[in-house]
Amino acid sequence: MNKFYYLFFLLLVPFASIAQCPAGQSELIVYIQPDNYPNETSWTLKNLTGTTIASGNFTGDTVCVPSGSCLIFEIRDSYGDGICCGFGNGFYTVTLNGVLMAAGGQFTYNEFTYLNCPPGTHCGGAYDAYEDSLYTASGSSTWYEFTPDSTGTYNISTCFPSNTCDTRIWVYDHCTGLIWNNNMAGTLFYNDTMCGAQAFIAAGLQGGQTYYVRIGGDSTCISSDIDWQITYAGPIVGCTDPAACNYNPLATVSNNNCIYPGDPNCNSGPDLIVDGVALLNSLNLGVVNGNDACLIGEGCLTGYGPRNVINFSTRIANIGDADYYIGQPSGTNAQFVFDQCHGHWHYAGYAMYNLYDSLGTPMQAGFKNGFCVMDLQCFGGTAKYGCGNMGISAGCADIYGAGLSCQWMDVTNVPEGRYTLVIRVNWDQDPDAIGRQEQRFDNNSAGVCVYISRDTANVPSMTVLSNCQPFVDCAGDTFGLAVYDCMGNCNGSRISGDLDVDSARTENDIDLYLTDITAQNSVMPCNDVNGDNNLTVTDAALVNGCIRQNNGSHSHPGGTQNTHRHCEFPWNIVNTNDTVRLGIAQVNQLQQYVDIDILNPDCRVLGLDFTMTGLLIDSVVPRISGFSPRIQWDNATGRIVVLDTAELSLSKQLVPTNILRIYFSSLTSGLVCMSAFHAAVNGDYEETEKSLYNNCVSVTGLSMNYHSGMLQAVPNPTSGWMTIKSSALHGEKVNVQVLDALGRVVVENSGVMDAYRGMEVSLSKLPAGVYLLRLQSGDLVFSERIVRN
Repeated sequence: MNKFYYLFFLLLVPFASIAQCPAGQSELIVYIQPDNYPNETSWTLKNLTGTTIASGNFTGDTVCVPSGSCLIFEIRDSYGDGICCGFGNGFYTVTLNGVLMAAGGQFTYNEFTYLNCPPGTHCGGAYDAYEDSLYTASGSSTWYEFTPDSTGTYNISTCFPSNTCDTRIWVYDHCTGLIWNNNMAGTLFYNDTMCGAQAFIAAGLQGGQTYYVRIGGDSTCISSDIDWQITYAGPIVGCTDPAACNYNPLATVSNNNCIYPGDPNCNSGPDLIVDGVALLNSLNLGVVNGNDACLIGEGCLTGYGPRNVINFSTRIANIGDADYYIGQPSGTNAQFVFDQCHGHWHYAGYAMYNLYDSLGTPMQAGFKNGFCVMDLQCFGGTAKYGCGNMGISAGCADIYGAGLSCQWMDVTNVPEGRYTLVIRVNWDQDPDAIGRQEQRFDNNSAGVCVYISRDTANVPSMTVLSNCQPFVDCAGDTFGLAVYDCMGNCNGSRISGDLDVDSARTENDIDLYLTDITAQNSVMPCNDVNGDNNLTVTDAALVNGCIRQNNGSHSHPGGTQNTHRHCEFPWNIVNTNDTVRLGIAQVNQLQQYVDIDILNPDCRVLGLDFTMTGLLIDSVVPRISGFSPRIQWDNATGRIVVLDTAELSLSKQLVPTNILRIYFSSLTSGLVCMSAFHAAVNGDYEETEKSLYNNCVSVTGLSMNYHSGMLQAVPNPTSGWMTIKSSALHGEKVNVQVLDALGRVVVENSGVMDAYRGMEVSLSKLPAGVYLLRLQSGDLVFSERIVRN
C-alpha cells in the first residue's frame, strides 16, 4: 500500500483523547481496520524481556503502558497474506499518547515495530561497531551493526574475565523482516558456551556487507554489563584445490600446501555421531501450542491445539579428521528446502526422528529436522561454520537443545505402549558437498526406550526404560530403515496409493481413487493413505499432492505454508481451526437441478466428499468461476466427490455461495437430502471440521417427472436440426427448451405435438457440446440429453 493510501485512511482513524492512565503510564491505542478475513488477525505488545503486556485480535484495544518503556508491537496474520491488499484494504495504526508510532498493512505472517526504544535495543537502531574496539553491552540483549572492510575471518568474543553472567552471541545478515528469538533462529552464526559460560564465534564475513551482532545472555545478564570485542583474524588461508585431500572450501587465499590422494598424510574423512547420552539425559514430557501452522507444515506437529510432546536434545559431533562440509543454502542444491512460512532454509539430510512401536512400525509422529548446521561446541577442532555456510568441523559439534522449537516428538495421538525413539544423522549416507564420505555409518544413530501410559482423562505420562536395546528393523539391521510395505512385506515394493500396482503413483491412480470412493469399495492398507480406516476424498487428495509436489520439495499455490510430508504415508492432519459447511440452496423441479452452497470462511478448499439421496444424478457442474475440479458420482451410492487436482483450490467464501449444480433425471423420494458429509480437504491437504445446514428439502409432484425414454430426439447427435416426438403427448400443446451445462435456456419453442411428424428444433446456432432437452405439457416434464456435433 502506498503512502498516500495510508495518509488517507489515517485521517479516518478515530484518535481518542488521551485517557486518564495512572501516573507513570501512557495511553497506547491499537487501531485495526481488518481485511475480509478478520479472524486471521492478532497482535501482541511485549517489553524487551519478552513479557507480554497486552494482546488482542482485529478489534484492537486501548491500554496503559509504563511511560518511557521500550515496547515491541507485533501484528500477525495466520494465513500469511497480511491485511492488505489482496482480500480487502485493511490497515493498522499504533499511537502512543496521541503520537503515531506505527502503521501498515502489507506484510506476510507478521510484522514487528519497536516503540519508544533507545539505540541498541533492536537491529533497526543498532550501535555501530568496529574491529579491535572493546565494547560494553548492557542487559540481556544489545544490538550492533558491523561492516567489515575485508573478506576473512573475524573473531567475535565475550571471553573476558569481567563477564560473570552466561553470555551469548548472535550474528544476523539482515534486519528487515528478521524473525529472531533467544536461540539460533534466523542467525548466520550463534554461540553460547565456546569458552565456558562465555561465547566465541570465528565468523567468515564478506567485506562490504553489513552484519548485525547481538550481544546478550540468559536471565542472569539482565542487570549485567557484558564486555565484548570483534577482531580481524585475517583471510581464510588453506588449500584451494578441490581435488586435494585437505581442500578448504572456505579458503580465499591458498597456502600452497595441498595434499593429494595417495599421500599418507591424507585425512580419513569426517565421522558424524549422535550423542546417545545427551539424548537420554534430556528427555522430558511437555506441552506445546499446536496453532502454529508453520510447525504443522514442517512436520514438527501432527495436529492443532495443545500437543503432548517428548522433548529431547540432539548433539551431533564430528569425531573424524576432516570437516563435514554442507555449503551455502541454495535453491539449486537438492539438499536444501526453503521454508517460506518461517523464512529460512532447511538442510534436508540432517537429522531424522522416528518413534517405533514394539513391532517396529514407525508412528506418524516422526519427521526430519534440519534448520541449520553449525559449529556450536569444539573439543579440539576450530569452529568455522554457520548458517550461511553450513558444516561441522572436525573436532566440533552441533547441538539442538531440548528447548528449541521442533526438538520434540508429538505423542498426542500415540496409544499407550512401549516405544523406541531413534535419532539418525545423514541417514541416507550422502557424501558432503565436496565428495567426502564418512568413515563409518554404524554410529550415526542413537535410541532410547520409553513407555507411554495414559490416565483416565487420556493425559499421557512417560517412563524411560533401562536396558534399552538398539533398534533393529524388520530386515534385522541395527538402526536400519527397512519397514513393512502396505502389504506387510519387509522392505517390500508395494507403494501406498498405487492402486493400479505399476510401482508408481500416477494420474490413473487418481481416477481409480475417485471410482473406488464413489462406489464405496473396500478400504485396504494400500489405499487408506491417511490411516483412518475410511476411503474418502482425503486419500485421493493426499496422493494427488504426492504426484504434484515431488515429495514435498516445493510449495503449492493453494495452501498457506510449505508442506514437507507429501508421500510419507500414512499421514493425516485434522485442522480444528478450519470449518467447511455445505447446504442445499434450492431444488428446482421444473429444470431438474439441485444447487449446493458452500461456506468456507477459514480456508481454501481442494476436495469435498458427500452423499445425496432422493434423486438420480444426471450430471454435476461447478458454479464458481475459476474453480474447475474433477467431479465424479455414483447413483448406486449417491456419493459425489469433488477434487481440484490442479491444486489451485477454491478461495474462501465468506457467505453461502453456490458451488455445485446437480442435475437429476428423476426424484426417488419426497425428500432430497445431503445425507452425509464425509470429508473436506483444505489447501494444505488437511481435513477440516465439517457441517451441514438445510441438508433436506421436501419436494412434490414426483409422479409428474419422467426419465428419458418418454420422448425421441433424432438425429442425436445432430449437426443442426432434430425432430422431437412423444406419443404420450400426442395432440397436446407443449413447450420445448434446450438448456446448456449451466442451466441457461438457449433454445425455446412451443406448439402442438404430433406423435407421427413431431416438432422440428434447430441447434445450428449453438456451439458443439452436451445439452439437456426438456419437453413440458402442463405438469408433465420429460427430459433427454442431446449432443450438438
